[in-house]
Amino acid sequence: MSSEQGLRLTQSGEGWELAGPDASRFELVNEYLSHLLDRNYSPATVRAYGYDLLAFCRWLIDQANALDTVTTDTLLGYLRACREATIPGRAGPNVVSMTGQRLDRYAATTINRRLAAISGLFTFAGLRDPDAKNPVPRGREARWLASGEKSGMLAHTRRRHQPRSALRLREPKKLPVALSTATRRS
Repeated sequence: MSSEQGLRLTQSGEGWELAGPDASRFELVNEYLSHLLDRNYSPATVRAYGYDLLAFCRWLIDQANALDTVTTDTLLGYLRACREATIPGRAGPNVVSMTGQRLDRYAATTINRRLAAISGLFTFAGLRDPDAKNPVPRGREARWLASGEKSGMLAHTRRRHQPRSALRLREPKKLPVALSTATRRS
């Protein structure tokens, strides 16, 4: 039986959950998706995280790994698998965009969202069991602070950002494109 046959995402009331013969191996994922609904996440976000975690769980099944044995090396293997995966129905491997990127692969933003869902899952597991080791590596702060934000009269108002994981793909920065005068008139 393939991992697609053994595991799927189904809608359950307002939320989403993993179902199928292999779903009992991933009860933590169902609890995490329920937790997201309890925290008032958008149903669309919960659905997207559900599909991201479904892909991860299917990959774990194919690799003969369990959720409680995931290490940083396992996550690096999943990152590599996501980067090398081809998407069925997309342009072939010899189709390249103007920037030189292949068009039959997942975008960096998609892979980073998958990794964010996995990071949230293991953070949730740490909330339930403080002794559980989180395999997602911690990274630098999400943004740099200006000198005035570190001290001064309004230092108490500065938002504290969580460190980002080092397990991320670099996303290309897209610059705005100015409209030509002919486009603006129409």
